[in-house]
Amino acid sequence: MDPLSTFFHPEGVAVIGASSQPNKLSYGVLHNMATHGYDGPIYPVNPKGGRILGLRVYPSVADVPDPVDLAVIILPPKLSIRTLEACGERGIRAAVVVASGFGELGAGGEEREAQLMKVVARHGMRLIGPNCIGVLDTATRVDTTFLTAMPKQGGIGFASHSGAICGGTVDWANTVGFGFSRVISLGNQVDVNMADALTSLAADPHTRVAVAYIEGLPDGRAFVDAAQALTAQKPLVVIKAGRTPSGTRAVASHTGALAGASRAFEAACRRAGALQVDDLEGVIDAGLALAYCPPLTGTDVALLTNAGGPAAVGADALDRQGLRLANLSDDTQAALREVCPPGTMTGNPVDMLGGAEPVHFQRALAVLEEAPEVAGVLVTFVPQALTGPPEIARAVGEAAEGLHKPTVCCIYGGEDIHEAARRLHARAVPHYLTPARAAFSLGALRRYQEIRELPRQEPEVPTGIDLDRAKAVLGSATGEEVLDAHTGAELGAAYGLSVPVSTLTTTAWDAVAAADEMGYPVVLKRVAPGVVHKSDAGGVALNLDDGPAVRNAFDCIVQEGENGFVQKMMPGGLEVIVGARRDPQFGPLVMFGMGGVYVEVLEDVAFRLAPLSEQDARAMVMETAAGKLLQGVRGQPRRDVDAVVDAIRRVGQLMTDVPEISEIDLNPLMVGEAGEGAWAVDVRVILG
Repeated sequence: MDPLSTFFHPEGVAVIGASSQPNKLSYGVLHNMATHGYDGPIYPVNPKGGRILGLRVYPSVADVPDPVDLAVIILPPKLSIRTLEACGERGIRAAVVVASGFGELGAGGEEREAQLMKVVARHGMRLIGPNCIGVLDTATRVDTTFLTAMPKQGGIGFASHSGAICGGTVDWANTVGFGFSRVISLGNQVDVNMADALTSLAADPHTRVAVAYIEGLPDGRAFVDAAQALTAQKPLVVIKAGRTPSGTRAVASHTGALAGASRAFEAACRRAGALQVDDLEGVIDAGLALAYCPPLTGTDVALLTNAGGPAAVGADALDRQGLRLANLSDDTQAALREVCPPGTMTGNPVDMLGGAEPVHFQRALAVLEEAPEVAGVLVTFVPQALTGPPEIARAVGEAAEGLHKPTVCCIYGGEDIHEAARRLHARAVPHYLTPARAAFSLGALRRYQEIRELPRQEPEVPTGIDLDRAKAVLGSATGEEVLDAHTGAELGAAYGLSVPVSTLTTTAWDAVAAADEMGYPVVLKRVAPGVVHKSDAGGVALNLDDGPAVRNAFDCIVQEGENGFVQKMMPGGLEVIVGARRDPQFGPLVMFGMGGVYVEVLEDVAFRLAPLSEQDARAMVMETAAGKLLQGVRGQPRRDVDAVVDAIRRVGQLMTDVPEISEIDLNPLMVGEAGEGAWAVDVRVILG
C-alpha cells in the first residue's frame, strides 16, 4: 500500500499562492502542473482572483470546488501555517509546504514546525516539507515542483532531503537522456519522512530502483524497516550527508536534522540490504546500472575497447571493485579474431585499436555474450577521425538490446558525448564519463547480486538468558552511572556470557581469602568512582600467584574507601572486544574488533544493529583483522569463533532487552582455542 498515493494520484490540486509573474516560484509550480500532462482539475488560489494560464483563480481555498485532495502551498512561513489550517478545514488531507524558514533556522523555526504538526494531527493530514520542492510522477504527470522541465519516464525513483539535489540531478538527466519514475523532495520531513518515501517507491510499479539522498532520519528503525521491505523487491542506493564534522554542521544548517553517526548508518544499510555510496556521482551511476541492467552474476568481466590507456584505467578500477578481467578461452578468442579488425589483441582487454568501426563493436559484443567465462562487459571508446561517439553509441545500443549480460559503456571525450549518452540510454545501456565510473557501476551490479544471494535470517533470542536476574542486578545498582566490575560481571552472567569466578572485596585480607577460595593465579582490579579504564589508571594487577602477592597488590592499587575486585586468572587467549552503544537514531549498535588497550588506536572494528542473527554476527567477525586472526595464522591455533559469535549475539540481545543500558564493553573478551570458549574478563556497563 502506498502511503503517499494522494500526492501522486490526486483527484484535484489547489496551488495556493499562485502568481501570474513568470519570475515567481509559484508561477513555476502552476505552470508545471498545468503543462506537464496532469489530467485532473487544477485550482490556482490567490486573493486577487482573475485567471492565470487560462485557469480560473479562486480567492481562498474555501472557495475551491470539489474534487480537491492535494494542496501545494507556496507562501511565507507564517502564512503557510494559517493556510495549512484552512486546507484542513476544507477537507484537504495532503499538502506540500514549499517555504523555507522553519527548523533549519533553529529555535524559532522549530516552533513553526511544531505548529505545522499540530495542524496535521488535528486534521489527520499528510504533509511533505517544509523547505522542499514537492513531488513529481512521470506516469501520472503530477509535478508540484518548480523545476524547468519534467524528466522523461524511467525506472529510477528518487527520494531526497535536498530539493537542490533533486533539481540538479533531474537537469543532468534531461541533458543525457535518462528518466525517473518519481521524485520526492522531503525537505525538513516534519511529517512524511524517508521511510514513507521508500515505502511509496516500493509500491510504485514504475520504479525499478530506488535512490536516496539522506541527511537526517528522525526514526532510524522505521527507515531500516521500510528499506528492508523495499530491497526484498528492488534495489536501493543511498548516500548519506553529514558523515564528517563539517558535513554534520552543513546538514544542521540545511534542514535542521540530526545527521547521526556514520558507523550506525552503515550498519543500518547492511541490515536493510541497501547499497551505500560516497558521492552523488555514485548514486546516479549505480542507479542507472540497476535500472537498465540485470545483476552481475559473476566477477569475471570482459573489457572491449579501441584504446589501451582508458582500458588500463578501467582494468585497475574493476580490480578495486572486486572484479577481474576474465580469462578468455581459446574458442572465444578465435571467434573474436573472425569479427574484429586485423591486429586486435584478444586476450582481454579486447583492444580493437584505433581503426575499429561500429560493426566491429556490435560483432565483438555478440561473441562476448556467448562466452560462458564472461559475466559482464565494459565498453570503452575514444573518438577517432573516422568514427564519432554517436555512431558507436548507436552500434553498442543496438547490440546490447539482444544481450542478457550487463553491458556498460564509457565513451571518453567531449563535444559529442551527450548525444552519445542519449542514444545509449534510449537503448537501456548506461553511459559513464570515465572508465572508473563504468567499473563502479559493474561493481554495484555485483554487490546487488550478492545482497540477493544472501539469505535473510531473522534474529533469534539466544538460550540461557535470565532477564529477571539481569533486572535484579540493575536494581541493586540504582543511582549508579557506571556499574562496578563485579556488578557488570553479574549482569553478563545473567545473559549467558562466560565470566570468570570473581568477588568484590573491601580489605586486603578479604581479597586474600577470596583468592584462596577460587584458586591461583588471580587478577586484582581497583573499583572506584570515576575509574572506568582501570589499566590506564594503574588499577590492574595480573598473575598474582599467592596470598602475599594479592595483599601487596591490594595495598598498592586500592585506595582507602575503595574496593578490590578479585577474579580468577584465565589462560592466555586472543584478546578481542565486543561492545555496544545506544545510537539516538538507530537504537542499539553492536561492535566487534581487536581488543585490549589499543582498540581505539587500531580501529579494527565492525558494526551491526541489534538484535543480531548468527549470520550477522559471523559476518561482522570475518570483516575484521581480528576475525582473520581467530581463524589461525602463521602457525597459531584456530580460536573459538563460535563462542565469539555467541557473545556478540548475547550482547546485542542484552542491549535490545534492557533500555537502561547506554553502553557496554567486553574488553577484552579472551578467546581460547576452538571448543574452549571465550571469557568476558572485563564487563564495563554505562547506564543512562
